[in-house]
Amino acid sequence: MLDLDSPEIYDKIYGCWMGKNVGGTLGGPLEKGYGEEEPFDVWWYPKLQEGGIPNDDLEMQLIWLKCLEEHGPTMNSHDLCEYWLNHINYNWDEYGWARMNMRMGLVPPVAGNYNNYFIDCMGCPIRSELFACIAPGLPRLAVKYAYEDAITDHAGGESVYGEMFNTAMESAAFIVTDLNELLDIGRSYVKDGSLTAKAIDAARDAKKAGLDWKAARRKVMEATPHYNAQYSPINMGFQTVGLLYGKDFAEGICIAVNCGYDTDCTGATVGSILGILLGAKGLPKKWTEPLGDTIATSASWGSLLAVDAGPNPIPLDLQALTRRTIKQAILCSAGHTVSRDNLYADDSIKKLWKASPTRVDFPVGSFKVGIEYHDSPAVSPNSTKSLQTALVNDGAVPLKATCTLLTPPGWEAIAPQEIEMPANGQATLDWSIKIPGPKVLENSNRLSLRVDSPKRIAQQDAPVVLIGARRQRLSKPYSLAGADKAALLEHAFEPEMLVGDNANLATARKGLDTVHASLGHDLSLVKVLPPNNAMYVQAFYYSPVEREVILGVPTTGSVKTWVNGTVLHNLVDVERFRPHLHLTQAYLKVMFNAGYNEVLAKFVRHADTKTFDAHLIIGDPADRNAGVIDMGWTRFPWD
Repeated sequence: MLDLDSPEIYDKIYGCWMGKNVGGTLGGPLEKGYGEEEPFDVWWYPKLQEGGIPNDDLEMQLIWLKCLEEHGPTMNSHDLCEYWLNHINYNWDEYGWARMNMRMGLVPPVAGNYNNYFIDCMGCPIRSELFACIAPGLPRLAVKYAYEDAITDHAGGESVYGEMFNTAMESAAFIVTDLNELLDIGRSYVKDGSLTAKAIDAARDAKKAGLDWKAARRKVMEATPHYNAQYSPINMGFQTVGLLYGKDFAEGICIAVNCGYDTDCTGATVGSILGILLGAKGLPKKWTEPLGDTIATSASWGSLLAVDAGPNPIPLDLQALTRRTIKQAILCSAGHTVSRDNLYADDSIKKLWKASPTRVDFPVGSFKVGIEYHDSPAVSPNSTKSLQTALVNDGAVPLKATCTLLTPPGWEAIAPQEIEMPANGQATLDWSIKIPGPKVLENSNRLSLRVDSPKRIAQQDAPVVLIGARRQRLSKPYSLAGADKAALLEHAFEPEMLVGDNANLATARKGLDTVHASLGHDLSLVKVLPPNNAMYVQAFYYSPVEREVILGVPTTGSVKTWVNGTVLHNLVDVERFRPHLHLTQAYLKVMFNAGYNEVLAKFVRHADTKTFDAHLIIGDPADRNAGVIDMGWTRFPWD
């Protein structure tokens, strides 16, 4: 057993947080949205301030520490969601989409998986240190905590492997000092054949082949190419390059950062791993003293909320963070034995690789209930949704129950089903839900599973949330002989011609003949829009009040939009495709009226393209560009 009250453990955990702060401060000013072909050449802080630069890598873990302190060692992903909604106000990339899903009632892992383009990005691999430090020398335990975190905003994505990889190495670093052995341990927590595994292996193979760090960087980029700087697999490879090629702490974090892409994240993680290995006393004062011990956060400008209120505010310096982390380590590690025989991933970890990102589990009383959404929680009007529920009986006697799936007002009632659960086993039920028409279907539709078991305590209902599809109309594809993308975008085809003066009538625009339901922001036009053709998408959003919104139309083609008949976007060439909530070229502010608002979008797919992406997004500039959930998207005005 490790003596968690010892000065050595204190020094290693303090070194972890200090190393993370140093690496994040080094890389923070260099981070961009898109990766670059050439490496950086930076060997000192580009920007210095006491406490370092506020960084989501560290400050989100302060909220997770607060959650752990207030919920105890049984803390899970559902608990983390509540703390996210209470305290974290970011809307960047995967954070924004996961937060929007939570606000609509979804819970992990579905909240982290649904309608989230960024499940392969860096939001969760950067949150590994807390879980490693509350389970030092116990990587299996640490990774199970980390998994609960990862599925809040990356379920089903490569990022889950990234957080498992980082957490396992950091936890093992409390008792293992050899970097190659640590990489072996971390790699055992990553599924073979995954892109994360390919990136890590590419870096290690380059080192074995005698290549320099720049050549190793290139091998990683060739193994897992991507233009998004926050793409997790490529950054896991760059971390590995920093660890393998750095001869000391400074060179390790600098090489990781100089590889580019998500520079604050790779520098911070390499810094934390080396900080555990070296301890705070072993870190060079040249790098640590300029930052001091204060933790810089973004609370002052509203990215963190209510973190200094109540009886348990977040820690404000690294020593307080270290003391509070150790206190939780004593609680969470109790009853677990540290052994070199238990460092590598076992079957309990590999089981997590196979877990469905669309199944939610709830404890409801005498047993557990699992809700399997299958492909998605989103549903189209006048369709049938298949759902499966599983009842898990951990007790020593068989149980019988009556299960009733309760539907919202206006939905068709569903007949109850009887079920028998074996002792220490489970049984499943399949449900067929008739989804009502657009007049009844809402953005978020709350159902619940009621379970009545004779001679047992009353059970809690398990929530089932179905998201209403975004209702749209599509035109046919339009082509123009001899026209290039600019001419196609400029030419006015018939849907642009308003018939009469009221766009909210079904007859107001000709050529919009296909009713379409998008299950998320992705319009899924790739199969219906050929290259060198244009297509129109009409959508209506009902706003209870006049308000300013962000209309986003990220695409790999060209796009022109009209809002209530007025041109907003007119982009022949659009920046690299990124369906997020930032204010950039494809995302512009516009006033919506109270009532229905017509959005008409014209997309042009460029010639000789193998694929095509187009999303339609509404954001809220008054809520730090959050995804809008209180603006109706499920019906037309004439519905």
